[in-house]
Amino acid sequence: MERDVSNEPTAILMQKVKHEMQEVNNGNDDAELNYRLGEELIERWRRGSDLEFLVDLLRSEKSSERLLGAYYLGEVGGVDGLKVSAMELVDDPLSNCRRAFIDYVISSGCYDDTIADGMAKCLLDLNLYVRVTAMRWAILTSAEIFEQFSRLVESGAGGLEPKFRNPLSNDFLNESSLRRATRGLDIIRSLRAAGKIQEVRKDFPEEDSFVFDNFLFWETHRERTAEWQKLKSRR
Repeated sequence: MERDVSNEPTAILMQKVKHEMQEVNNGNDDAELNYRLGEELIERWRRGSDLEFLVDLLRSEKSSERLLGAYYLGEVGGVDGLKVSAMELVDDPLSNCRRAFIDYVISSGCYDDTIADGMAKCLLDLNLYVRVTAMRWAILTSAEIFEQFSRLVESGAGGLEPKFRNPLSNDFLNESSLRRATRGLDIIRSLRAAGKIQEVRKDFPEEDSFVFDNFLFWETHRERTAEWQKLKSRR
C-alpha cells in the first residue's frame, strides 16, 4: 500500500529520514518509505520551500548526514537559497561533498571569485572523481569564464600550501602542484577544442586513465542508451 507523506510537515519528514538512516545501519530500513520521503523532500526543496532543513544536513557534524545532504543537493539543483551552504562544501573532508559543490555550480550557473577559488582547489583535488568533475565544469563553461579561471589557476591558486621546515621541499611541491594544474588546463583546452578523447589521452600520459575513461563515459552515454534500447526491444 502506498504511503502518502505529502501532507506531513518537513520537520516530521526529516525525523523519519534520520530514523530510516539508523535503520539502514541495522538492516531494517523500509526501501519504499525511503523513496517516498526523498521524493517529497526533493520536490519541496526544488520549489525553494523549507530549505533550512537541507542546509542543516549540509552543515551537520555527522558525515552520514552531510553525505545525504550532498545527494539531495545533486537532485535539487541550483536553487538560490542553497548557494552559501553549497559553497562551504568545497573544503569538506568527504570527497562526495566536494563533488556536490561542483555539481551545484554546474546546475546553478553561478560564478564569482569565491567559486573560482573553490574550483581551482577541486582541479587539484587528490580525489580523481573531484578532479575530473571540476574539469568537466571547465569544459562546459563559457569561454570568458574559462579564460578567467585559467589565469587564476596558472597563478598558483588552488594548491595546498606545504609547510615543511625546508623551503626547498615547499618549492618542490609547489612546482609539482602547478604542473598538475597546468596539465589539467591543457587537457581541458584540448577537449574544449573538440579534440578526440583517445588522441588527447595519448598527449598526456602523466594523467591517470581514470580521468579520460570518465570523459569517454560521458561522451558515449547516448550511444550506450540507444544500444540498450535495441537490446531490450529484441527480447
